[in-house]
Amino acid sequence: MSQGLASLPRIVFGSATAAQTVLATQDAAIRAPLSTTRRIGFLSLTAHESVTPLALQVTRTITSRRAESVLAVDVTADGGLARALEIAESSPSETRAGARTSVEAVTGLEDRRGIVGLRPPAVADDPVGAWLSEAAPIARFFEVAVTDFGAHHPLADLGSCAALSDVVCLVADATRGAAENARAVIPAISALPESPAVVLALTETDPDSAAVARAVAATSSHPVVFVPRAARAARRAVLSLAAALVAGGREVAA
Repeated sequence: MSQGLASLPRIVFGSATAAQTVLATQDAAIRAPLSTTRRIGFLSLTAHESVTPLALQVTRTITSRRAESVLAVDVTADGGLARALEIAESSPSETRAGARTSVEAVTGLEDRRGIVGLRPPAVADDPVGAWLSEAAPIARFFEVAVTDFGAHHPLADLGSCAALSDVVCLVADATRGAAENARAVIPAISALPESPAVVLALTETDPDSAAVARAVAATSSHPVVFVPRAARAARRAVLSLAAALVAGGREVAA
């Protein structure tokens, strides 16, 4: 069962010590040193209102726990992440394109309290090309790079977007149909030549959502994190999600 679902009963019904152990373990996973850049990509199969907020919350959670700045890339059609960060469209830069230092890598980019934002131009026409031309040259200068790819169909460019990530956060409603559709594409994502890991984030939509998420997690070989609507529980879920993503797509157990 996923860490996100497994930890909640201990937090709600267990001792304060058990709850703190879970949170401390997840916190440590986010803070852990990385040997190479962790590229995290947020994706959904259909337009989903929770993708950008989750990408934003996870980015902020990671930023608050790491000393280095986090790169946040928005290649969605509507630019919701860039707006939330108050980041303007980034003009192409020869300095960034040929960056050899971290200083050159952030030339012309805005830093929002440890989050360096990148909104490439003309992403609606070619999000993959925009990422390759603008994000790829500088991502290696960051320990963590989070990209909001938005919605992409499996028969179109979902695979191309997933291939740009070390870990894919696939976001779907916690309804039986949406959850099963999302789970069905995970093997294809994992089988890409780049072998990205996948974490499934299921968001609450109705009273049956938690049961659906538990059922999916019970038979999933990939981490499943249920994100409820209640603010306090949602914060815990985001912490669990961030830990799994920074850890390379593995469950972070206490």
